[in-house]
Amino acid sequence: MNTIPYPLKDELAAFFPMLGKLVQTLEAGVKKRLYAFATLEDLDQFQSNVSRTETSSITADRGLVLRILAGHRNFEYATNCFDEAVLLKEAETLRKEALAYLDQQTAPAVYTPLGWSEEPLDAFAEPVRAQILSGGSLPTAQTPVHFGSAYDPSMSESLSKTETTQRSRALKEAIEKAGGDQLASAGTMIRRKVKSRLFVDRTRMMSQSLFSSLYYLYAVTPSGKTVRDIVGGMAGAEAAISIDDAVVAKLVETAVKLENAPHIQPGRYRIISGPDVTGVIAHEAFGHTQEGDTCRLGRSCAPGLRKKGTLVGNEQASIINNAGVFSMGKTPYGVNGTHFFDDEGFIARPQVILDKGVLSSPMNDLISSLVGDINGPAARQSNGKRESWKRPLMPRQTNTYFTAGDKTLDELAELCGDGFIAEHAHGGMEDPKGMGLTAGTEYLEEVKGGKRTGNLFLGPQGGHVELSDPVPRLLQSIIAKSTIEADGTPDQGEPHNKWGGCGKYHKEGVEAGCGGPWILWEGITCG
Repeated sequence: MNTIPYPLKDELAAFFPMLGKLVQTLEAGVKKRLYAFATLEDLDQFQSNVSRTETSSITADRGLVLRILAGHRNFEYATNCFDEAVLLKEAETLRKEALAYLDQQTAPAVYTPLGWSEEPLDAFAEPVRAQILSGGSLPTAQTPVHFGSAYDPSMSESLSKTETTQRSRALKEAIEKAGGDQLASAGTMIRRKVKSRLFVDRTRMMSQSLFSSLYYLYAVTPSGKTVRDIVGGMAGAEAAISIDDAVVAKLVETAVKLENAPHIQPGRYRIISGPDVTGVIAHEAFGHTQEGDTCRLGRSCAPGLRKKGTLVGNEQASIINNAGVFSMGKTPYGVNGTHFFDDEGFIARPQVILDKGVLSSPMNDLISSLVGDINGPAARQSNGKRESWKRPLMPRQTNTYFTAGDKTLDELAELCGDGFIAEHAHGGMEDPKGMGLTAGTEYLEEVKGGKRTGNLFLGPQGGHVELSDPVPRLLQSIIAKSTIEADGTPDQGEPHNKWGGCGKYHKEGVEAGCGGPWILWEGITCG
């Protein structure tokens, strides 16, 4: 593939001067007392759904947020009005509110942002570093820096609504043809999204355009069993190169098997989790529990465990959160939880949130890093995210995954003996205080005598299967992990992360990839 960074639209670049004026107004004469930034978000999305009917939809949204950090309190103004005179007036009002608050404080803390020369370039992924230095040297505060996710412009489907709709229709017809009268229905959904963001503060002018593609295929049996396949990533139509006749045939074969599949008996079983289910466990185990606001507000057990030095897993239990996932094993692109900088302008970098069973500091946005939890202030990370410009910002996961091991999948099956493989995720949930976790899988595949049998099992009630355990018990039960590609190929890039999303407090949906290697667990409660 010959890829290029996705460009910033000229109409968006034209907002930079106004954003600069707004920041100057917010900080005029008081840079030593407060910190301000302005950010603009733009969403351009096309979606094609084909089942028994066909629908296409276009989603467009744009909004702006002004932020002042005064001491340890944020002041924000959000709008989709772009009248400069109106915005300058609102900036002055926001500034007065922040200063009035500061006047009531005794020796409030003052935050000073880092300049480009103070950034740890070596800690950044190559696509981030290369685009920072695209001009041949470090940019200045007045030099716009654009980050674009890579895509292959030679694949016309990526930018064509007509071709995308035709592809969606063709995939649906291929599933129906392969399934014949063994299926009640079939369908596909393709979504293309470009999410752009401009960020301006006193040290920098940045923009990013994140181009992603999602392909969702499903087949429904006569009794209502649904089997799906989700393919996608931070790319154009090249994300779907892997969808061929074999993928369609496997989808139909699985649906037919599940139509009359037996139900497992509830109990504890040895489990091999695939990257999809592995990722949900990582996301739920010490993903949510390690979000900075949850820790700061006393809603997580993690700060107390960290303060006591409590081990919460064995030496195999290492989890990373990393917004800078731009390739995964042999896959030359990242996943939808990837970004170049977060909604507060902090550059993506990896963070080990669990190291061989030892907890690190939380995933922090700016305010959480300054205020801290019972362990005190901690490093800021690239985790300040919001659902959209209309919603509040809080620490959120980006891409959360277990580190890879040294086994092949065949070796894990041999070590397993008798058990099951859980490959396709079906959601998950965790209690950050009580450390209970559940991760769903669509079905289980039997492992007998160290070999995959191909026999599939549904949950006790004929639906999906829930894998549930207390988090420390689960993380102490890791026996072995596979290499990234699971066939022993030397590791390259990050472990595979699957397309995903995440809510918080029953809402606040954001993009969040999750993944890791294949993992063999000593035992997990299945029901």
